[in-house]
Amino acid sequence: MHFRNWLSILFSFGSFFISSQPQLINYNQSNSPLPFNTVRCIAIQDSVKWIGTDDGLARFDNQNWQIYNSTNSPLSSNDIRALKVENDSIIWIGTISGGLFQFDGTTWINYTDFNSGLLDNLVRGIEIDQNNNIWCATTEGIALFDRTNWYNWTIASHGLLTNNITSIGIGNQNEKYIGTINGGLNYFTTDNQLQIHSIVESGLPDNSVLDIDLDANGKPWYATPAAGLVTDIGNGGPWDRFNLSNSPIPTNGLTCLAIDPIDQRIFMGTELYGIVIKKGNIWFNYNMDNIGLQDNYITSLAHENNQIKWVGTYDHGVIRIEENTSGQFDMQQTMLQIYPTLLSAGQYITIDTDTEITEIQLYDYLGNEITIEQNGTNKILVPMNLSKGNYTMCISHSNSVVRRKIIII
Repeated sequence: MHFRNWLSILFSFGSFFISSQPQLINYNQSNSPLPFNTVRCIAIQDSVKWIGTDDGLARFDNQNWQIYNSTNSPLSSNDIRALKVENDSIIWIGTISGGLFQFDGTTWINYTDFNSGLLDNLVRGIEIDQNNNIWCATTEGIALFDRTNWYNWTIASHGLLTNNITSIGIGNQNEKYIGTINGGLNYFTTDNQLQIHSIVESGLPDNSVLDIDLDANGKPWYATPAAGLVTDIGNGGPWDRFNLSNSPIPTNGLTCLAIDPIDQRIFMGTELYGIVIKKGNIWFNYNMDNIGLQDNYITSLAHENNQIKWVGTYDHGVIRIEENTSGQFDMQQTMLQIYPTLLSAGQYITIDTDTEITEIQLYDYLGNEITIEQNGTNKILVPMNLSKGNYTMCISHSNSVVRRKIIII
């Protein structure tokens, strides 16, 4: 196929999304009072959005902005890493060097390693359990605050595999799921008895977990930096995983995770591929190419409701994505799965779809078509002589063209 025809395929692919294109609004330093373009965390409190950046905390009520930092408030650290809403008035704030803050709109309370039992002043995860206890993920271990006393779990006190804690999830029965860097997962039962799960101990796919969320059934899902999306089928395994070798996920490196509480779609952030969305066996991707996302490096995700999502980015501030019902329907009707997308020459690529495939093409980065062998309707043999690099596969089905990046290693 000639390069001009390849461009027409790209155009038809883009046209497909116009009727159901999500509406995007980008708030950044150049067009709003947002204090910094790196957004690490987002929390939604009724109609108010709390946005944590590398240089201050922003409160946005859809019309007005209020910025809090070390120059105009008791917030002693401008580097915000965690936010947690409590009822309709209190926000808990985790910082890089200022510890934990509680703010009710008027009064600030600061907990540090100097004036409380908090282990460390770097707090990057906050959750509130069903007994109203505050759980904090710090780089010196796990901290629990029952509003009076502090309790801590560390390598020295409880045999943790690491003190470097990243994230916390609270289960339906008040159990806790706690992620780490290189220390596996720490599970706490309803009465806070500790269980440790790791690659060695339980076959956990990745000893590092960057974010945690739970679905409507109370099952925990984990965003890992090297093993893709992971979930616990039992209680400490067996584990189900979705990665480059067995699913359409475009990368094994996930940065954040948030499950839509209404339709249970799993939204995942990545560094290079924007937002990956999974609903059952249907996968989709929001990125700079297909919806005009301003940045593919996603740092945080939050659901305002079933249609409106808030997305923190590394370089381009915060993005409000408003989906529409027809767009979600179109996505489900036209999606297909391709895997693996990271493979060697001479291996097969599997294409799963409920609709009839009319044509499949493979192109190199210059738009040159590669001759491929099709085994039946859903198996594509990658040529043995194919060079390492990035390729694009185009699949025509359901009166549309879908393309996927293929990486030959």
